[in-house]
Amino acid sequence: MAGRYPAVAEDATNKVVQFPNSTENKEISDTDAKKIATQSRPRGMSKPEQQVWNSDIPEYVKINRFKPHYVRFFKEYCIVIARMEAALAYLDTNDWKYTTEGRNGIQHKTRPEASQYNDDWRKLNSLINQIGGSPATDQRFNNLQPGLFDDLY
Repeated sequence: MAGRYPAVAEDATNKVVQFPNSTENKEISDTDAKKIATQSRPRGMSKPEQQVWNSDIPEYVKINRFKPHYVRFFKEYCIVIARMEAALAYLDTNDWKYTTEGRNGIQHKTRPEASQYNDDWRKLNSLINQIGGSPATDQRFNNLQPGLFDDLY
């Protein structure tokens, strides 16, 4: 039975199946990925957001997840990460909770920045799931059919 790729089945020497669009998945060098990321960086980003863009986006370019029409999406990704890093730095220096005393006695409350950090974490988790940036979602973006068994190593 020839299967889906009969030309490969006829050729006994070539056992590697070239899947459709496999030419698009060639490895891009680090310098080319940085060049593509730098050229496509949108204007109006703050310095921390630009630092996130320069460090993260070339990796997405290398694995062929970055497309020009997703620039706004990746910009939002950088905004959320930069905001989370700023909030985390603030919370680590000023403590995550504060104490207040009122008619109900002494109350220990979390800072509003902690709630904002948690909300940003949920946004980041959603963004990473959509672009396949986590190990769990990476398999959805794999062009090859996954194996029947998980690799142990």
